[in-house]
Amino acid sequence: MNKVIARSEHLVSSSDYKYVGKNCERIDAKDIVTGKAIFLDDYTVNDALYCAVLKSPVPHADIVMIDTSAAKALQGVHAVLTYEDCNPEWGMGEPPMKPILGKRVQFAGDGVAIVAADTQEIADAALELIKVEYEEREPVYDATEAVEPGAPQLYDRPDIVNNVVPGGSKGMQPDGPWYHLERGDVDKGFEECEFITEDFVEFAQKPTPLPPESPGVIAKWEGGNNYLVYGTSQSNFIMEIQNETVIPGFRLHGKSFNVGGSYGSKNALVIPTQYCCMLSKATRRPVKWMQSKTEHFVIHETRLGSQIKAKMGCDKDGIIKAVQGVWNIDCGCFCSTTQGQVAVGLGECQLFCGQAENWDLMTNCVVTNKNSAGVVRGYGGQELNACLSLLMVRVMREANADPLEAFKKNFIHGGQRYIWRDGRYWTCDDSINYDDAIDKAGEKFRWKDRWKGWNVPTYVSPDGRYKRGIGLSICGNADVGESWTEGFVHIVPHITEPKSDVILQMDVTESGMGQRSNVLKQVAEILNVPYESVKITEPDSMFNGTNTGLCGSRGTITCGRAACKAAQDVAGQLIQLAAPVLHVEPEYLELRDFGVGSVSRPELWVPWNALVPQFCTLTGFGRHVENFSTPSCLITFVEVEVDTKTGLAKVIDILNGSNAGQIIDPATLEMQLQGAIGSASLDTALYEESIVDPATGKLLTSNMIDYKWRPFNEFPPFALSVTETPINSYHFKAVGIGENAGAGAASACMMAISNAIGADIKRYPATPDVVLEAIGTVGK
Repeated sequence: MNKVIARSEHLVSSSDYKYVGKNCERIDAKDIVTGKAIFLDDYTVNDALYCAVLKSPVPHADIVMIDTSAAKALQGVHAVLTYEDCNPEWGMGEPPMKPILGKRVQFAGDGVAIVAADTQEIADAALELIKVEYEEREPVYDATEAVEPGAPQLYDRPDIVNNVVPGGSKGMQPDGPWYHLERGDVDKGFEECEFITEDFVEFAQKPTPLPPESPGVIAKWEGGNNYLVYGTSQSNFIMEIQNETVIPGFRLHGKSFNVGGSYGSKNALVIPTQYCCMLSKATRRPVKWMQSKTEHFVIHETRLGSQIKAKMGCDKDGIIKAVQGVWNIDCGCFCSTTQGQVAVGLGECQLFCGQAENWDLMTNCVVTNKNSAGVVRGYGGQELNACLSLLMVRVMREANADPLEAFKKNFIHGGQRYIWRDGRYWTCDDSINYDDAIDKAGEKFRWKDRWKGWNVPTYVSPDGRYKRGIGLSICGNADVGESWTEGFVHIVPHITEPKSDVILQMDVTESGMGQRSNVLKQVAEILNVPYESVKITEPDSMFNGTNTGLCGSRGTITCGRAACKAAQDVAGQLIQLAAPVLHVEPEYLELRDFGVGSVSRPELWVPWNALVPQFCTLTGFGRHVENFSTPSCLITFVEVEVDTKTGLAKVIDILNGSNAGQIIDPATLEMQLQGAIGSASLDTALYEESIVDPATGKLLTSNMIDYKWRPFNEFPPFALSVTETPINSYHFKAVGIGENAGAGAASACMMAISNAIGADIKRYPATPDVVLEAIGTVGK
């Protein structure tokens, strides 16, 4: 079976289900549009204090004197904490390296002192009264320069040499550290290649994804090392586990409200959580810190910076056969989840270079004097794809291969193997074949009609000033089945009527994607009850089962599988209970109208509340176990117009294509795919970048004006092509694809620019000065 969505204004599924594949009103829709939805900044905790942070004005220095006496004496101030109040062995990062408050500051904006006061205004005023003297140290801002002998060192630790942090992720790799992709025989692989390219490529400007809501937490000390934390996190579980590694014995109970966007970047919230927890314990009162947008830019996590020196070879058809290189990753001042992101990136490159069996790709997680990098939509895959794809198109060009055909043939197919983030080999499920989805997307974009050849523009204005080019990129992600999820479905009978409540107990935060609604419609489908009658518990890490959260596009498979298994479990119990009552064998029974009835004799029916013991409930349980065998795939096509006089490049057309297996909710999927424009994705190719002043180390792009990003009135036409060929994932045969929506958009854009101007660009973003410099090389 292969069904393709016709080109239209909105996605439409060919589903025959009642709810799955149909647009259903989100359970939070009315509250959002009427302003009733609760976000963290709306929430008030009795007796709460407000946090303010004194930030370092210099990028690298030792604190030689700090005087907080005047700040402590200010009326309304309840605590002022510095490095003198912190155990230096309490460390953030992997391994724990950066003190919560340290005697050494490591980026301009680093926390020097934290204040808790009755109001935000008093807390801010207290900062002005703190006196600090610094002994400045030489900073380093470039990852490749940071690993050179003699470079300034951020840490005096035996396990961090030349600013390189130990590789591998303990939480992800049970068999030991994996950060060096070695497969096959690279030397032999290159000998067999027809074409080889080698270069240094940079995606190093650490853009920020800019969710509308800034990071924030409310922390309450509950005695001992126990804390209740309300966070703007899209994953209570990740917020819990990453904060619990900072202080031995630290226990966090995480809760969340509606989250105003995250794009991956608001998961752990380590810095705000640790600051507020320390202040709460010191004051014995709850403490709230909602970051300003400037603090969001200056302090919070950005995308990883990537610099790659690599060699790549292909055969005569453009099929990649061998890859060798070194990937230096700019983590900023400490590694948050970088080792895990690197592992995912190494896995993903084996998907879009799926026919390459010869690899030698070494990685270095490097610390620099900038704010930390962390999780952002794409999770290591976009950062590596952005660099390696430029080398791929270059070597494909040498082979004069049609890039659409070459990218399609290079992508992983069922039965082939790859090493994923856990350091283990996985075999791609036999249901995985994205060739048709790629072809359908190419047809909708009219690739064959528009493609004129390598470095040949698709259009040139009569005066020669404006030139257009097209490009594409493909990426995939096996994290769609990552980690574990548990769910419970409770049947709660009504006492006075033959109906029951259906409650899904699962820790799912709503951060804009509609996941809470989408998992409910799957339960409703299985239990054959109205979608609006199914309820879900509030996001809470203590009173729900385990759920790693909405990352890696895992929500579709993992939450879906756990919820479906729980619904099937309780459905089975109901049928078994009804069989002796109705005198019908279980296989001839079905669920309908909050009861169980005979398939062939409709008059034989019994309500659920007659099957469950009085005043009791019936519970089904479901669990998803980590599985990396069903990777997703997404192809992005872009057309760009370049003003060769000014160097300004603009996207004028974009299309995302994929196979979703089964669309769960068309509107949600449409929104996710069009999200490639935001979340530091597409426009990292054009203008999104964090610019640090090399003289002062201060961030120059610390507001919504100086940080260049796309306003809503400059969105280009955005087409979608989504097929529905079932994938062997779980009950509804679906796969999550939202994570990859923008992962290949930047590299596709760079390819389009190169084809328009006839010159290679090898560093992001392609700002006008970069484009003009490349144009100046044409013919030389």
